[in-house]
Amino acid sequence: MEQNVNGNVDAPFWENLPYSNIHLSQTPDVLHQLYQGVVKYLVLWCQKMMSAEELDRRIRRLPPGLGLKHFKNGISALSQVSGSERKNMGKILLACVHSELPKEAVVAVRVILDFIYLAQYTSHNAHTLKYMDDCLDAWRKNKGVFISVEVRTDFNIPKVHSLRHYVQSIRLFGTTNNYNTEMFERLHIEYAKKGWRASNHRDEYPQMTRWITRQETVHAFERFLGWVTGEIATKGKEPTATGLSVPQSLAQKGFQSIKLPKNPTAPAKGLYVAAQQHRIPFFPNHLAEYLTRIEQKKARSPQLYKTAKDLPFERIDVYHSFRLALEGLNDDNDEQDWVKASPLDGGRFDTVVVLDDDEADMVSLNGEFVLLLLSI
Repeated sequence: MEQNVNGNVDAPFWENLPYSNIHLSQTPDVLHQLYQGVVKYLVLWCQKMMSAEELDRRIRRLPPGLGLKHFKNGISALSQVSGSERKNMGKILLACVHSELPKEAVVAVRVILDFIYLAQYTSHNAHTLKYMDDCLDAWRKNKGVFISVEVRTDFNIPKVHSLRHYVQSIRLFGTTNNYNTEMFERLHIEYAKKGWRASNHRDEYPQMTRWITRQETVHAFERFLGWVTGEIATKGKEPTATGLSVPQSLAQKGFQSIKLPKNPTAPAKGLYVAAQQHRIPFFPNHLAEYLTRIEQKKARSPQLYKTAKDLPFERIDVYHSFRLALEGLNDDNDEQDWVKASPLDGGRFDTVVVLDDDEADMVSLNGEFVLLLLSI
């Protein structure tokens, strides 16, 4: 009662259940415990140690990069921080504090971020779980720096305390994506927020229910038409916003769309001119080798291109950028990144990690998307 907790229930339902352990009923929650909890505290503590203004200055100076959100005004002025924004803060936090905070504080920030990323692995073994335990051991050894500089007086914080239960929960219940509430945040958007916006905001519940029913009916009818016409069985690809097709297996892994500009930045540019301007000296031969691999993989009678001289074209349309839109789970806004490779004004060439292993997790671009940069 002193802690403003309901004290009316003095005989809980699980008191006499023989095989119950109430403590195991609270499984880890990556979104609300780690990102909206621990990362939030880390950012706050770093702001106090190095000042919020200095942290904002460092964040504003960070160069743009694929997969990194650029907070052009810093983060201290943000009033409501979504889960995706908190994730983006975690990606850049260590780079912004490593040369300013004491060594113990930097280590504490690093091991907590390592723990958070390890906790989201889609599969675990004894080694990965030991890595998580090692991170917590390093955290215990270094967290005292926040008390010594009077940022904190103690660490009696429930969400920080929950870290010690992650390994046990993973052993008992499997990986954290089995019980992470992030998926339900997405359902909240689909079944509550969009229905609310479709209503007139008066007596909204019947309107929202009717809206959801109609959406499900339309979706079911579309699936029926696809079954009747055979499109579902014969089509193995899903269209993107640009009219290009994306393999369905990749579209299901998190891609929403890849969008090219309407017109190429440099139409009909010579292969060797493009190679020189974009600082890729062996680009024509690499392109020939890449097209040969595609031919060997997909064509019945593959065409072999040993060198660039064997290619049936000498010019290409060059796009200096494309937009990659990833579907977010915990807010309305899809995460979008502009990937740029422009030789203009001194040049800007974004680094892109391309995955060519079918078993790799989809965290960036797949190798089949490389040719989207070129219109041949």
